Amino acid sequence: MSRIRSDASASIAIAGAWGYIGRKFLDAALARGLDVSVYDPGPAPADVDLDRVQRIDDEDAFYRLDADLFHLAVQPEHRRLDRLLARDEPLWILDEKPMVPPENPGRCDAIVEAVDRSQCVVLYDFPELYDPLTARLLDHLGGFREVRIHEIHVERSKDREDPTIPRNFKRMVPIQYQESVHCLAFVLWILAHRHGSAAAALADGLRLQAQSEPYTPPNPEIYPRPVDGRCDYVLEIGDIRVEGRTNFRRGAPWSKRRVIRGVGDGRPFEVDVSYLEGRKSLRIDGEDQPCDPSADSYAQVIATFARWAGGANREALMRGLYPNPRFTRLAYRLSSALWRSSRDRAEVRFATVSDLASYNARYPNGWPHIHAGSRPL
Repeated sequence: MSRIRSDASASIAIAGAWGYIGRKFLDAALARGLDVSVYDPGPAPADVDLDRVQRIDDEDAFYRLDADLFHLAVQPEHRRLDRLLARDEPLWILDEKPMVPPENPGRCDAIVEAVDRSQCVVLYDFPELYDPLTARLLDHLGGFREVRIHEIHVERSKDREDPTIPRNFKRMVPIQYQESVHCLAFVLWILAHRHGSAAAALADGLRLQAQSEPYTPPNPEIYPRPVDGRCDYVLEIGDIRVEGRTNFRRGAPWSKRRVIRGVGDGRPFEVDVSYLEGRKSLRIDGEDQPCDPSADSYAQVIATFARWAGGANREALMRGLYPNPRFTRLAYRLSSALWRSSRDRAEVRFATVSDLASYNARYPNGWPHIHAGSRPL
């Protein structure tokens, strides 16, 4: 069934290719010699060699392309996932986060249902889940006959307020949805793999408490209301304590770090991973492990997607333990719970995975970028 290939004969179609993430995938695809088509109505960056890409000016034509992989690297209100799902053929789609705008949580359910009705495979872009470092981490944990995780530390931060960085003028949603969701997806991924499923990982319940600070953008005029730029939080998942920090405030360190501590076969262990581009590392029990610090996360997403697509059927990819819409909905609900806990300064609890999957944080409506007409998936 799979058309996805990681070799130079593969093709990729990228919506939003001039944006931050879209450009990362564009560069990764070109470096691998892939056939690249792009749709982005904005001006092309001066350093993009347009002779190496097929630029599609018409949005409808883009969604009719014959490509091995589509990547929708645009804000959720501009994605037209529905057009791909309606093609009645087995397309392969990589989608960006956030899954939906914060104020429209019901669209998570609509996406899950629409993908189920289609022939498509839709996975979401949480780069750390595709990274070989994560597979090595899981292999290490799987090497114990008996293992118990006691604590997880997750940190993701960068200076998103510095006006000298052009990227900082791009609109962002609250940091819980923008960045914390990556950390929460990582925690769900690790624990679900250890227990066999997300439901089993959350069988003993979950509670969380968070606090936040507002973001000070260099262009406040594009924000109809303040959004959070830093969030510190604690999750208790059964007897596992998760401490997290996501920080976009001025002067924040550039970090994508994960630390897991526990006991394996009666002995304490610690796995410390950095996913920061150009500074990747893996340490186990204080010892540096072989690692390419410069490995391209976005090229690895493409390669891992191809490997998964070649090794599992659609049913497994859409209902099993992959970053599919069901898994991503759980991560989205957790990020929305962080926002609600921050706002109310109160603990949020979930007794079961079903409680989490149906959670509505009641994020306020009113963002002007949401159109009153038809809403694309």
